Amino acid sequence: MEKDKSFVIYHKYIPKVGGIESAVYNLGKKLDKEGYKVTIVFDGVESSESLYKYAEVGDVVKLTADTKINTNICLIASNHDIPLQITANKFFQWVHSDYDKYKLDLKNKGKVQYVAVSKHCKKVIERREDIKAEVIYNLLDDDFGTDKRRVLRLVSNTRVSPEKGFGRMYEFASMLKERGIRFVWVIYGDNSYIVKEYNDWINTFRPIEEVQFVGFKRNIEIGLTNCDYLVQLSNFEGCPYSVLEAQKLGIPCIVTKWGGVEELITDGENGYILPMDMKLNDKVIDNIINNIPIFEPREYSSIQDWIKLIGD
Repeated sequence: MEKDKSFVIYHKYIPKVGGIESAVYNLGKKLDKEGYKVTIVFDGVESSESLYKYAEVGDVVKLTADTKINTNICLIASNHDIPLQITANKFFQWVHSDYDKYKLDLKNKGKVQYVAVSKHCKKVIERREDIKAEVIYNLLDDDFGTDKRRVLRLVSNTRVSPEKGFGRMYEFASMLKERGIRFVWVIYGDNSYIVKEYNDWINTFRPIEEVQFVGFKRNIEIGLTNCDYLVQLSNFEGCPYSVLEAQKLGIPCIVTKWGGVEELITDGENGYILPMDMKLNDKVIDNIINNIPIFEPREYSSIQDWIKLIGD
């Protein structure tokens, strides 16, 4: 007789992100590969993105009063009551946390077999509730860590205001993403005068999760020393400190062709100069990715220039 491989995971409310959400997805994905018929059942969800992700590993069903589900195995994803609409040959329930800290009372005693995600969680729940639990640590996605492509590391340090070229930055990030280039872009800075400007750009970049706004930081030296490029795609500049600081550390810069930029950056030597219209061909992108300039750290003026001037 063929084994019944129907497996339901009931997750009452699905937030956009969280450890339990990753655990549900990873278990579902591995069970699916093993030939199980996975169904993920929920009452509510914060974002449709979560449902699209779960749909990669199984059927997704919203529970209603009229829903009827019969399965061989049902896993209750957290401390939820078993829904009346679900019947199963065997129920399991995950224990994901230290119930002493959360002061939770365990549900479904006598109806399920408990699975704790660590020996500590098992010890706590067994002492509190006088039940037995098995330990299975959270599973990792088999694909996690398998992408060995190099990650391009970008940093910007700038006021988040119109003249600083955030529209071009969005175009550039979109180009990288569309080409399948792995990158992370950390943006330091804010706009304390026009807070809405700052928040609007954060919302604009939200679909590009590789871009991270971290706000104003007084010292970004650590961020610079660990990046491949400083990016400054402004409409215009005088003598930007962000570029000078990067050059002093030997970090090449990706900049736009503002007036006077060639005084600081020589294309291909200590950075790359992009056109204002951001019409970049594949050769330009390829150079940025594969030909990161290496040069000796430099400063452009010194205090002696001032001493000479005021001494004359």
